[in-house]
Amino acid sequence: MSGLETAIRHALERSDRANSETRARIYQSARNALEAGLKKQDVHDPAVITQQRHRLEAIIHAIELEERATLKAAASVPPPVRIDTTGNGNPSASAELDDGIHMPPEQGAGVDHSPVADGGLAGLRPERREATRGAEAAPLEPTAEKRGKAAKAAAVQPKPRRRKRGSFLSFVMVVTTLVAAFVMAAWWVETSGLLKSAAERDTSVANPPSTVQSEDFDGEAGLRTLGTQSGFSGDWIDVFTPADAANVKAGSQAAADPVSDERGQRLRVTSATAEAGGNVLIEIPASVLEQISGKTSTVALSVQADAGKQTQFSVECDFSSLGDCGRHRFTVNEEKSDMLFKVTFDRSLAPSSPGHILINSDVTGAGNSLSVFAVRILPGQ
Repeated sequence: MSGLETAIRHALERSDRANSETRARIYQSARNALEAGLKKQDVHDPAVITQQRHRLEAIIHAIELEERATLKAAASVPPPVRIDTTGNGNPSASAELDDGIHMPPEQGAGVDHSPVADGGLAGLRPERREATRGAEAAPLEPTAEKRGKAAKAAAVQPKPRRRKRGSFLSFVMVVTTLVAAFVMAAWWVETSGLLKSAAERDTSVANPPSTVQSEDFDGEAGLRTLGTQSGFSGDWIDVFTPADAANVKAGSQAAADPVSDERGQRLRVTSATAEAGGNVLIEIPASVLEQISGKTSTVALSVQADAGKQTQFSVECDFSSLGDCGRHRFTVNEEKSDMLFKVTFDRSLAPSSPGHILINSDVTGAGNSLSVFAVRILPGQ
């Protein structure tokens, strides 16, 4: 928002800022620039849009208060006072008087510093003015002649032409400034994170360094999988199969449905949100947690996306007193795959209650489904 504030101030400096209508047009142009920037960046979150509008209105309010204070201070300064020092009412022979500065008697005819004259030039008596003018006519004659010539020269000088291009140049400067403000607003919207999805801005799940290892694979860069032909050795523990669907709990915005068709028995997980309400909890017995306590172990999930689709899902752990395993993300398509990641638990205290593996079928919140065929753990390897 600091970019819009700078643009508004530059526009005011290059325009008739004393005109309230001009200032209002500049403020409205700033509002239009913000709305255009939000629309261009495809921002539709009402809370974010309202927040940005309030911030802009606060900046406009503060700038307008400054402008009004400046105009009020300029209006409070009294204009210079002009008096006629010749006594004949000729404006060209008048002189400006500053505070504490007085004209000497020889340069002003008929100036009376008596108490009567304190009320202004109207306090002078006509007969006294005539007498004084007659007594000093000789020494003042050359001065009056010079003043008359100066007045004629000033009258002959042509008046400066009004610049017709001034208003056009001001308009061009305002438009240029507003375009720059629009570009800065677009840049700010893009770099402030408003375009990120809710899952990308999600920082609520901690990733302890002691549990997330180098095997926390990046779904976009390619996942390390176990070949389907090699299978799993007898050292692997099956902690979940579709027959264990009774030990599965779905969040308030998730569904976990057992399915059996030509693709085999599986648990179809559907998450309507990327938040905690879209998680499905698969129970891990306490006996299995006892075997991975104080060790580094491998977790494998056999999963598959719906036909013709691709989904990015997340896996988290809540292993009772052992703690969690961070948040792991994987991308899977319609081909059945085995997704692996390692967990490390330094604590040797064996938990007495079961834990859970939390699966969210779509971290983007689009509601894509994920088929889970099995969850296995290889203790100590």
